[in-house]
Amino acid sequence: MLEPVMAELYLNVRTQKSNQSLDGTPIKVPGDARAAAKFGDSINLTVEVPGTSMTETRYVVDQAVRKIASATKLSSGRLSAEVDEVALPIGLDLFNRFNGKVTLSSPAYAESLEKVGKYESLYRSWVNQDPTERTSIAICDDVVAWGKDQPVDVEVLGEKEINQKGLRLLEAVGGASDISPPRLVLAHYKGKGKTDAPLALVGKGVTFDSGGLNVKPYESFVSMMKNDMGGSALAYSLFKALVESHHPDPLLLVIPTCENAIGSRSMRPGALVKSFAGPTVRIDHTDAEGRLILADGIAYADKKYNPSAMMCFATLTTSALISYGPYATPVHFADSAQKEKLERASKEMGEDMHFFPKRIWHEMANRDQEADIRNTARLNGHAARGAGSRNAAHFLLAFTKKPLLHFDIFASTWNWAGDAPGCGYGATGAPLRTLLRYFNVS
Repeated sequence: MLEPVMAELYLNVRTQKSNQSLDGTPIKVPGDARAAAKFGDSINLTVEVPGTSMTETRYVVDQAVRKIASATKLSSGRLSAEVDEVALPIGLDLFNRFNGKVTLSSPAYAESLEKVGKYESLYRSWVNQDPTERTSIAICDDVVAWGKDQPVDVEVLGEKEINQKGLRLLEAVGGASDISPPRLVLAHYKGKGKTDAPLALVGKGVTFDSGGLNVKPYESFVSMMKNDMGGSALAYSLFKALVESHHPDPLLLVIPTCENAIGSRSMRPGALVKSFAGPTVRIDHTDAEGRLILADGIAYADKKYNPSAMMCFATLTTSALISYGPYATPVHFADSAQKEKLERASKEMGEDMHFFPKRIWHEMANRDQEADIRNTARLNGHAARGAGSRNAAHFLLAFTKKPLLHFDIFASTWNWAGDAPGCGYGATGAPLRTLLRYFNVS
């Protein structure tokens, strides 16, 4: 058996000339791939893709690269493409696979490749890090350290301030953890635009989710729950990219962060907790914790900074994966202009987004008999089994009157199926590249 040899991949992507279906797409992998790896320092791979979506193109190309990678050790990549628009999405997948060692035949995309690749790598590194290291304290320290050299004002609320200011929901979720205690991180960028009201980028930062006293079983992905701070990683990476790109308008980074641990100070099922905004919340289930810390973070930012609008990012519900499958990002409450712009950006960058409007029955599903609202909404009858992502998103609407755009990234930010393009086990980096295109950074 031949030992794999380090080699550079020369990848050419071209569009099929026929109307061949996706199932019949030829993935041309040279039969002598091992020999090429042994006797030379390069492997040439041509992949013909259907003229369909960029999402499918990314998947088909990645499947071909995986076949080559199983026969040899690939050290770097060179990409040429018949269709120029392929260069950045496929190039980013190669960037992730080869740790930045990739060259494009379209030099116009080289700068975008480096920029987007850098921020995707940051996002993925946070999510992949050991949860005993990527704690609420580490998140605070990283934002504070970066902010010292940037035109931003950073504030961190510790346990004492959280208690004094009445952020009871954040305090309740994180109260049992000493290694990753409750924190609220706020970073304000004033920009040079005509408005003073910032756009708030809010990210859920549960650094590990045990499920609390309603212990999360293995079947509920507890072994992957270091990814439950993916929203904070996405919000920070996006905020950092915008600030470093001299975004003209003001921005506000909001990260409520803690660990949902088990101990004598854990929040109890059935507890009634008054939120910072005022409504009392009944803790029906301690594993529905992300919406609780987001509620206090959103309400506090709303009162102190009076933002123009909010964008919220969270690995909020397992149902996002169960209902929509891997790769998909449910997007809630987008207006027509936001939807059009996000759809265009996601199609160009090869990421799936699905849009859902505000509906009164999902708001009503969060109402409670004991408290103003409960943290596990249910629709009536047999419909109660579905709509978890939508119900959870509507919970957040009770804590601000400002326009809220919510991204449930549970399904898309982690490589659940194991074959997400451009990445191995762990974080995918999605949907950051779409958001950077949305804000005209890439």
